[in-house]
Amino acid sequence: MIKVENLSVRYGAIEVLKSITLDIPDNTWTCLVGPNGAGKTTFLKSLLGMNAYSGSIKIDSREIHGDMKRNIAFVPQRPEIPAGMSVTEYVALGRSKKDGWGRDAKHGREIIGNVIEKCQLVGLRSQFVTHLSGGEMQRVLVARALVQEPEIMLLDEPTSALDLHHQIQTLSQIEDLKQSGVTIISTMHDITLGAMFAERFILMNRGTVVVDGPSQDVINSTLFKQVFENRISVHTLDSGRSVVMPTRELR
Repeated sequence: MIKVENLSVRYGAIEVLKSITLDIPDNTWTCLVGPNGAGKTTFLKSLLGMNAYSGSIKIDSREIHGDMKRNIAFVPQRPEIPAGMSVTEYVALGRSKKDGWGRDAKHGREIIGNVIEKCQLVGLRSQFVTHLSGGEMQRVLVARALVQEPEIMLLDEPTSALDLHHQIQTLSQIEDLKQSGVTIISTMHDITLGAMFAERFILMNRGTVVVDGPSQDVINSTLFKQVFENRISVHTLDSGRSVVMPTRELR
């Protein structure tokens, strides 16, 4: 259980997160949605302990600051890409905490090989990561997180540079992790796609939580359209699922 109480974050004089209180149960997929600048990425980084904050963030009753034993994987939207490192070497960084730096554990090698195959990166094994396209790099980042075998996985826009095939493939792999007991927290701009996988949405705006609940309920709430300033429309399919589309204003 992740328990957040009165979480606030400031960047200088600007309050980016404002007194957020919520619980995230284990073995669930929670998706943070909202317009740009809502505070979604800052919230993820706060869960990692990357931001100074006031309030409390506890995982299984232990404050995250100083808890170095937690195995939390993070897939950033804008990673720092090291020069001179191959795809295999970069993915293997995800095993460093479990296997130790410089150790070539057999189990770790097997996991790395399996994940590279599942992420369809076999043909890129020896390629330098600096030579990859945006979509290829995004798949490599997810692969690095998968080999970590985390308790919690945080993903910041994990499909933004992927084509539809790789979007579904990547999200399905992440869903498999959830089925194995991993807690997933992500941000996604594609709200319809997010609702296909995440059972819970947290709608954020201007550093606050506006609505928190089952993904379909949040999409169909009155506040959802208001937060996006009525620039979206929601359509219900025969299956009962909702599809979110941007509105097109005639000029």
